[in-house]
Amino acid sequence: MCLVAGLLCIGSNYLMAQSNAASSSPDRIILNLTAAGTNSVAVSWRTDTLVEKGFCEWQLSPQGPVASENTRQVVANTQQLVYTYSNEPAIHAKQHSCTLKDLAPGKSYIYRVGDGTNYSEWLEFSFPAEDQEAFSFLYFGDPQTSLKSQWSRVVRKAYQQVPESAFMLYAGDLINRAGKDREWQEWFEAGRFIFSSTPQLMTPGNHDYDDRTLDPHWRAQFELPKNGPKGLEETCFFIDYKNLRLISIDSAAGDELDDENGWEMQSQVAWLDSVLGNTESEWIILTTHLPFYSPKASRDNASLRKHFQPLIEKYGVDLVLSGHDHSYGRGMASDSSNPLHQPVYVVSVSGPKMYEAGDKDWMKRKGSKVQLFQKITIAPGKLNFEAHTANGELFDHFQLRKVDGQTELLD
Repeated sequence: MCLVAGLLCIGSNYLMAQSNAASSSPDRIILNLTAAGTNSVAVSWRTDTLVEKGFCEWQLSPQGPVASENTRQVVANTQQLVYTYSNEPAIHAKQHSCTLKDLAPGKSYIYRVGDGTNYSEWLEFSFPAEDQEAFSFLYFGDPQTSLKSQWSRVVRKAYQQVPESAFMLYAGDLINRAGKDREWQEWFEAGRFIFSSTPQLMTPGNHDYDDRTLDPHWRAQFELPKNGPKGLEETCFFIDYKNLRLISIDSAAGDELDDENGWEMQSQVAWLDSVLGNTESEWIILTTHLPFYSPKASRDNASLRKHFQPLIEKYGVDLVLSGHDHSYGRGMASDSSNPLHQPVYVVSVSGPKMYEAGDKDWMKRKGSKVQLFQKITIAPGKLNFEAHTANGELFDHFQLRKVDGQTELLD
């Protein structure tokens, strides 16, 4: 009986792996923002290992049929992804990526990816005009579980309500078990063409790591900025997008930064000091998976506050966006020694895994058992924040304004 059950399990895993297997046709196509912000975009996709080279063809979006003479071609960087997760069949795929550069503000572009014979459909994206001062982006807490069946409705509702979103930002735990290819398949199926038409940004969570090892999919299938500390490229980084500097701190590295003297903590503290001290951006937002202040009663990330909060307050970070606690909390520091600048801290969740939010004095607004997406709109001197439920209803909102060099909260 046990032998039969084991064989059935192995057979089931094999069939699921085969259904998720790469082919000669490109799939898992995704756009990522680059450090350059609004004049370039990175494209990544997957094929099977028989594909030797990858190409991206692109041009300005035409009014009618695509004319081949207007097409530019970029040769992709290609790497082979081979690994085994648990007792499942080994994963064999090739990941391709390239960067489309010198994009004109206010223009729409179409692109397709392939091997010279097998191509994807033509996909489209656009960047805001140079004189367009205001823009919006979407922020999501942990997707993590039931990605295709339940998280899909959140990311699709967000796109439906905010189709003009400049990019989408994820505060970690994109999947539940690092390295499990089937979960990545669900994540991509949930977002479908959204991921290939709206640039994506993500910071890793603890579930994107297996102990201290980053999921091998991460750097293979995403093309994120490499301007962070050595060893934390594409997990710790920053981008400048119009008048915003957006910074990712990898709080899931090194056993969730438990080792205060470890290189993951120390290198990021020194790096953050430099990145915050060398920007003229009007708005500064930091994202990190572990929250500085937790909505969950039993959790507290004191070492995160000890090492990073002095810099956040010194340099005037406006907003800190996190996940991890599978509930909603929004407020300001209740224990800060710096009364001059208090960033707003937000913790949110987009997937169906839920924890109860406790009663903590830092929270102005809290929520339990609610899936959310957040729309953040940035304009000169003003930032609007809206949290919406899975069915699109407004759950929370506030506004930040710049007045005489200080940030004021209008609640």
